[in-house]
Amino acid sequence: MTALRCTQKLLTAMKAAPAEPPSPGANRLGDWSLNLLHTRPKLVVAISEHDRLGLVLEAAPYATLPQRFVDAVFVQLLAIGVPPDEAQRECDAMQPLTITSTTPYPNRLSLQANLKDYAWLTELMWSERDKSLAEINARLADNLVSINGKLEFPWQFALNRLNQGEKFAPN
Repeated sequence: MTALRCTQKLLTAMKAAPAEPPSPGANRLGDWSLNLLHTRPKLVVAISEHDRLGLVLEAAPYATLPQRFVDAVFVQLLAIGVPPDEAQRECDAMQPLTITSTTPYPNRLSLQANLKDYAWLTELMWSERDKSLAEINARLADNLVSINGKLEFPWQFALNRLNQGEKFAPN
Protein backbone atom coordinates (compact mmCIF):
# COMPACT_ATOMS: atom_id res chain seq x y z
CA MET A 1 0.00 0.00 0.00
CA THR A 2 1.41 3.37 -1.01
CA ALA A 3 0.23 6.91 -0.39
CA LEU A 4 0.24 9.37 -3.24
CA ARG A 5 0.57 12.54 -1.18
CA CYS A 6 -0.91 15.20 -3.45
CA THR A 7 -0.74 18.96 -3.05
CA GLN A 8 -4.06 20.74 -2.62
CA LYS A 9 -3.97 22.10 -6.17
CA LEU A 10 -3.56 18.56 -7.54
CA LEU A 11 -6.33 17.19 -5.30
CA THR A 12 -8.60 19.98 -6.55
CA ALA A 13 -7.75 19.28 -10.19
CA MET A 14 -8.36 15.56 -9.65
CA LYS A 15 -11.63 16.33 -7.79
CA ALA A 16 -10.39 13.93 -5.12
CA ALA A 17 -10.96 14.03 -1.39
CA PRO A 18 -7.86 12.99 0.55
CA ALA A 19 -8.13 9.64 2.31
CA GLU A 20 -6.42 8.77 5.58
CA PRO A 21 -2.76 7.94 4.96
CA PRO A 22 -2.16 4.19 4.93
CA SER A 23 0.28 2.31 7.11
CA PRO A 24 3.70 1.91 5.51
CA GLY A 25 3.49 -0.60 2.70
CA ALA A 26 5.77 -3.29 1.36
CA ASN A 27 7.29 -1.15 -1.38
CA ARG A 28 10.85 -0.03 -0.75
CA LEU A 29 10.77 3.50 -2.17
CA GLY A 30 8.07 4.62 0.28
CA ASP A 31 5.25 7.04 -0.33
CA TRP A 32 5.34 9.57 -3.15
CA SER A 33 4.57 13.30 -3.09
CA LEU A 34 2.96 14.81 -6.18
CA ASN A 35 2.48 18.39 -7.33
CA LEU A 36 0.59 19.87 -10.28
CA LEU A 37 2.54 22.12 -12.63
CA HIS A 38 0.57 24.68 -14.63
CA THR A 39 2.46 24.15 -17.87
CA ARG A 40 0.94 23.39 -21.26
CA PRO A 41 -0.01 20.60 -21.11
CA LYS A 42 -0.28 20.39 -17.35
CA LEU A 43 2.31 18.10 -15.78
CA VAL A 44 2.63 16.30 -12.47
CA VAL A 45 6.00 16.12 -10.76
CA ALA A 46 6.48 13.32 -8.22
CA ILE A 47 9.20 12.45 -5.72
CA SER A 48 9.75 9.30 -3.66
CA GLU A 49 9.86 9.71 0.09
CA HIS A 50 12.91 7.60 0.88
CA ASP A 51 15.24 8.24 -2.05
CA ARG A 52 14.05 11.49 -3.66
CA LEU A 53 13.73 9.77 -7.01
CA GLY A 54 11.73 12.15 -9.19
CA LEU A 55 9.63 11.77 -12.27
CA VAL A 56 7.23 13.78 -14.40
CA LEU A 57 4.14 12.74 -16.33
CA GLU A 58 1.22 14.46 -18.03
CA ALA A 59 -1.56 15.31 -15.62
CA ALA A 60 -4.57 14.63 -17.83
CA PRO A 61 -6.69 12.64 -17.83
CA TYR A 62 -6.91 12.89 -14.06
CA ALA A 63 -9.08 9.78 -13.70
CA THR A 64 -6.22 7.59 -14.91
CA LEU A 65 -3.41 9.45 -13.13
CA PRO A 66 -2.80 6.81 -10.41
CA GLN A 67 -2.36 3.96 -12.91
CA ARG A 68 -0.31 6.08 -15.29
CA PHE A 69 1.82 7.10 -12.31
CA VAL A 70 2.64 3.44 -11.54
CA ASP A 71 3.49 2.91 -15.21
CA ALA A 72 5.78 5.99 -15.08
CA VAL A 73 7.50 4.63 -11.96
CA PHE A 74 8.13 1.35 -13.78
CA VAL A 75 9.65 3.17 -16.79
CA GLN A 76 11.79 5.38 -14.53
CA LEU A 77 13.08 2.37 -12.60
CA LEU A 78 14.06 0.65 -15.84
CA ALA A 79 15.74 3.85 -17.04
CA ILE A 80 17.98 4.02 -13.96
CA GLY A 81 19.05 0.41 -14.34
CA VAL A 82 16.69 -1.54 -12.10
CA PRO A 83 16.18 -5.05 -13.53
CA PRO A 84 12.65 -5.49 -14.99
CA ASP A 85 11.56 -8.13 -12.47
CA GLU A 86 12.66 -5.95 -9.53
CA ALA A 87 10.96 -2.88 -11.04
CA GLN A 88 7.75 -4.89 -11.44
CA ARG A 89 7.96 -6.13 -7.83
CA GLU A 90 8.27 -2.54 -6.60
CA CYS A 91 5.28 -1.42 -8.68
CA ASP A 92 3.20 -4.39 -7.53
CA ALA A 93 4.12 -3.66 -3.89
CA MET A 94 2.86 -0.10 -4.32
CA GLN A 95 -0.71 -1.39 -4.80
CA PRO A 96 -3.24 -0.37 -3.71
CA LEU A 97 -2.57 3.35 -4.03
CA THR A 98 -4.19 5.77 -1.59
CA ILE A 99 -4.76 9.37 -2.64
CA THR A 100 -4.07 11.61 0.35
CA SER A 101 -2.76 15.09 1.11
CA THR A 102 0.86 16.15 1.46
CA THR A 103 0.59 16.86 5.19
CA PRO A 104 1.37 15.57 7.72
CA TYR A 105 4.20 13.21 6.90
CA PRO A 106 7.78 12.58 8.03
CA ASN A 107 10.63 14.59 6.48
CA ARG A 108 8.06 17.14 5.29
CA LEU A 109 10.32 20.17 4.97
CA SER A 110 13.16 18.36 3.20
CA LEU A 111 10.77 16.55 0.89
CA GLN A 112 8.83 19.73 0.07
CA ALA A 113 12.07 21.54 -0.71
CA ASN A 114 13.13 18.76 -3.09
CA LEU A 115 9.66 18.71 -4.68
CA LYS A 116 9.87 22.48 -5.29
CA ASP A 117 13.36 22.10 -6.77
CA TYR A 118 12.14 19.35 -9.11
CA ALA A 119 9.12 21.45 -10.11
CA TRP A 120 11.37 24.41 -10.91
CA LEU A 121 13.80 22.25 -12.89
CA THR A 122 10.93 20.59 -14.78
CA GLU A 123 9.30 23.89 -15.67
CA LEU A 124 12.63 25.27 -16.86
CA MET A 125 13.39 22.24 -19.03
CA TRP A 126 9.81 21.99 -20.33
CA SER A 127 9.79 25.66 -21.33
CA GLU A 128 12.74 24.95 -23.64
CA ARG A 129 10.35 22.73 -25.63
CA ASP A 130 13.13 20.57 -26.94
CA LYS A 131 13.19 18.33 -23.85
CA SER A 132 11.00 15.25 -23.73
CA LEU A 133 9.50 13.89 -20.52
CA ALA A 134 12.04 11.04 -20.70
CA GLU A 135 14.91 13.55 -20.84
CA ILE A 136 13.46 15.51 -17.92
CA ASN A 137 13.02 12.30 -15.92
CA ALA A 138 16.63 11.33 -16.61
CA ARG A 139 17.77 14.75 -15.37
CA LEU A 140 15.68 14.49 -12.19
CA ALA A 141 17.22 11.07 -11.43
CA ASP A 142 20.65 12.61 -11.86
CA ASN A 143 20.09 15.64 -9.61
CA LEU A 144 22.28 15.61 -6.49
CA VAL A 145 20.32 15.46 -3.24
CA SER A 146 21.22 15.10 0.41
CA ILE A 147 19.37 12.58 2.55
CA ASN A 148 20.36 12.29 6.20
CA GLY A 149 23.61 14.12 5.48
CA LYS A 150 24.61 11.84 2.62
CA LEU A 151 25.00 13.50 -0.77
CA GLU A 152 24.22 11.26 -3.72
CA PHE A 153 22.16 11.00 -6.90
CA PRO A 154 18.54 9.79 -6.46
CA TRP A 155 19.15 6.95 -8.92
CA GLN A 156 21.99 5.72 -6.69
CA PHE A 157 19.86 5.92 -3.55
CA ALA A 158 17.04 4.03 -5.29
CA LEU A 159 19.31 1.37 -6.78
CA ASN A 160 20.97 0.79 -3.42
CA ARG A 161 17.59 0.29 -1.79
CA LEU A 162 16.12 -1.89 -4.54
CA ASN A 163 19.24 -3.94 -5.25
CA GLN A 164 20.42 -4.40 -1.66
CA GLY A 165 23.52 -2.27 -2.08
CA GLU A 166 24.46 -3.47 -5.55
CA LYS A 167 25.20 -0.49 -7.79
CA PHE A 168 24.34 -0.34 -11.46
CA ALA A 169 25.10 2.48 -13.87
CA PRO A 170 22.01 4.15 -15.33
CA ASN A 171 21.07 3.25 -18.88
